[in-house]
Amino acid sequence: MLPKHAFAYLLSHGIPAIVGFVGIAIYSRLLTPEEYGYYAFIFASAAIVNAVLFEWLKVSVLRIQKQQELGRAYYMTVKIVFLSLMLISALFALILTFVSTVATLELVLIILLLSWSQSWYQLHLSLLRSELNPLGYGKVAFARSVIGLLCATILIFFDFGATGLVTGFIIGLLLSVFPMTLRRFGLTLAPSTFNVSLVKQFASYGLPLTITLLLGIVIHQSDRLIIAAMLGMEATGNYAIAYDLTEQTIFTCMLIINLAAFPIAIRAFEQKGERAAHQQVKRNTEMLLAVGLPVTIGFIVTKDFIASFFLGAAFQETARILIPYIAVGAFLKGIKLYAIDTVFHLTKQTKLQIIPVILAAVVNVALTIILIPPYGLEGAAIATVLAYALAITISWILLIIQRIPYLFPFKEFVKVLLASAAMIVSLLPFHDESGWGMFLTRVFIGIFTYSLVYAALHYYQIKAFIENRNERKKRIC
Repeated sequence: MLPKHAFAYLLSHGIPAIVGFVGIAIYSRLLTPEEYGYYAFIFASAAIVNAVLFEWLKVSVLRIQKQQELGRAYYMTVKIVFLSLMLISALFALILTFVSTVATLELVLIILLLSWSQSWYQLHLSLLRSELNPLGYGKVAFARSVIGLLCATILIFFDFGATGLVTGFIIGLLLSVFPMTLRRFGLTLAPSTFNVSLVKQFASYGLPLTITLLLGIVIHQSDRLIIAAMLGMEATGNYAIAYDLTEQTIFTCMLIINLAAFPIAIRAFEQKGERAAHQQVKRNTEMLLAVGLPVTIGFIVTKDFIASFFLGAAFQETARILIPYIAVGAFLKGIKLYAIDTVFHLTKQTKLQIIPVILAAVVNVALTIILIPPYGLEGAAIATVLAYALAITISWILLIIQRIPYLFPFKEFVKVLLASAAMIVSLLPFHDESGWGMFLTRVFIGIFTYSLVYAALHYYQIKAFIENRNERKKRIC
């Protein structure tokens, strides 16, 4: 089931990712680094609001699946909780505009609108994932990316700048889930169907994750806020666009695996028990390594061409320097979130996740502030890599202390390393070559070499798979 669902999510999530690449190429040519920095600041602020108020509801919906059992009451309860969180965030924002001289009403309003739109959109995606519906997920993700790109490009073209980019993104988010909103939640409120017991389950599971999720956002987004304060919006824009381009590539590949893998692990836990779930997590980790590591290496090897082709001239020089650090950080982030943290979620030991993320967030903020003066934007990227490495290390130690099994596939990791090393060697003769045709040639050679070596190292597994499949066909016939 995992490869089948992963392939479905590849089709449904890969196309929106390509649209995202096109968007970055367009934005980097229509916006100045300062304008993109303003957009990155708004995006980072909205992400923090999401982590504090909304993210716990999204993960609870994914983990606690009662749509069929409760029906209309389930969706109405989720809707009322979401509207309540919107009201709370609006009240806090209103207070902030009165006590702060920096937070203008326009800035606070656009941050709130982006936060609400993102949270509502992600809530719908969580519902689709919980139903193991990659096709529906893909339709929504595709609609969001295309509508957002078109609207943002038009608004930027008419000189709305960073505000136009954010507004286009909001329009894409809301329009993509509007049909689902009507079908599942409707436009009316029925407080009588509100299920207090369900909210308590959501809170029991999700609220302990709030601190963890917030600190995860701190690791991911705090560098942009610190750069904005220390170096200004232009530096923030240069850093953010290199980060968006690089992480979107690597993290999307690992996200696709997790979109398929996490619900399957949950079902294995609920239907077959803890032992089966941990075996499934091991298989999930194998796929994360097999996909994430070669993509990370390939991105680093081709960084010069990627920067010059996808980004405008104003952003290219900084991107070439930052891409290797951001690529490694994105890979470590994927392993942390989609491999190790899955064990905490399955066993509902979410409180334990707070410890490594607190330490990693503190280290990330401290190192970013310390390393920016001597190393500039490179120092901020290094701080993020070290923070994720620390988070992984501490999380693993906690699993050992609590005697929670995490079956890391060491043999598979070695095989992936060997296949990746072969890929690097195959690309060495073309290191100094440039041009679009040579880039495609290098990509083809890299994928072919990696796939060939990886398949050779898994000869017996592939042989057994083919034999089992033939046996099933014979039985059916």
